[in-house]
Amino acid sequence: MAFKFLSVFNNRHFHSLTGNLVTAFFNVLSFALLVRILSLDAFGEWVIFLGTYNVLDQVRTALLQSGIIKFYAGVDEDTAKQVAGAAWYLSLVVTAIFVVASFAVYFIGYNYFESTWHFFIRWIGLLTLFSLPFNFATWVLQASHRFNKIVHIRILQNGSFLAFLIALYLLEQVSLENVLYAYALSLILASAYSLVFRWTLIRSMAFRTKTQVLELYRFGRLIVGSMLSSSLLNYSDNMIIRAMISPAAVAIYSIPQKFMEVIEIILRSFVATAQPTISAAANRKDWPEVARAFARYTGIVTIMIVPFIFLLFIFTKPLILILAEEQYLNATILVRIILLSAILFPIDRFIGVTLDMINKPQVNFYKNLLKLILNIILDVTLVWAYTDVSAVAVASVLNLIFAVAFGYYFLRKYIHIEFKQILVAGWQDIKMLIGKKLFK
Repeated sequence: MAFKFLSVFNNRHFHSLTGNLVTAFFNVLSFALLVRILSLDAFGEWVIFLGTYNVLDQVRTALLQSGIIKFYAGVDEDTAKQVAGAAWYLSLVVTAIFVVASFAVYFIGYNYFESTWHFFIRWIGLLTLFSLPFNFATWVLQASHRFNKIVHIRILQNGSFLAFLIALYLLEQVSLENVLYAYALSLILASAYSLVFRWTLIRSMAFRTKTQVLELYRFGRLIVGSMLSSSLLNYSDNMIIRAMISPAAVAIYSIPQKFMEVIEIILRSFVATAQPTISAAANRKDWPEVARAFARYTGIVTIMIVPFIFLLFIFTKPLILILAEEQYLNATILVRIILLSAILFPIDRFIGVTLDMINKPQVNFYKNLLKLILNIILDVTLVWAYTDVSAVAVASVLNLIFAVAFGYYFLRKYIHIEFKQILVAGWQDIKMLIGKKLFK
């Protein structure tokens, strides 16, 4: 019985979850340390900077990750080399654009930025260069289903950053500049590690072909707009809060975002395994199976996150004190507002995934673009009216409700789904999985 129980965890969902848990564990520790060693204003500026870097990183990831997984996995060795080489070529072109653009913004807009951002802007492009090898390695490893190697990379990058922060604290050398140096060094270490073990396939550059480069670009550009619009949601929240309230308010608003990572860990893990399942059914034009897969994954994740939402809601205040300090308790109402809306996270995410996999990325792009536009309008209007960061949380909830309604309406035009099927299918799948593993 014990071995059968352990076998529940021996599946691709759990392996994907493990990688996300490792990342989240170190990220939470780094976050908890940073909120204690930086002032509210300084931490707010760090959140904005890291968000800016992550937007650039998401653009590159959107352009290449899905394409590498689609065209690299399951092909012959020669084709795999051509795909990897083409991906490397595109990666270097995009990264070079980021580096040049960051220095151009620095020189052209020097008089429009504060001194802290003079330093930050010079480094944004360089960070995308430092992170490229290990990011590329994770894409290839994911396509090869070598998730254990991805865990190694994530432990090194996130773990080393935490270690460097601890060292800065003990040596009394904490500053925004040194925090950024520590982050850059953690990226360099992870990339060097990936290069040493030859997980980056950088030598495949010699095998690239124009055909593969164009194929990757044409496929990836369909994903970029959708992912970028989605990534800009939190970023736009933070920028509006900083401009209309203060950097300290950005630091407060980062607390509910960190709470949501608990939900995101589960969601990202199942999205990673749902994509090939839904895509395979769509490629066969098996629309009933696409609908079943959508309902199953959405239902499973929705049911799984309910206990976490309940516990996080009940223990919000003590968890904030563990995560940050007493001055961050003002975020309690923000956390609870966002938590109440989190029950809609799975259906919103899987609507987007399903639209992409059934070759309707333009619909998903319009959904996310409208979601972003509405988010900005609501943020500005409500913050102007109430001058309170909780207005941004309310705007996010209203925006999420709109996105689910919009996406659900259009998804039903392509596949036959009923809202009531989602929880039923999810609950049946959970019972079947547990019963099959424990009582077979």
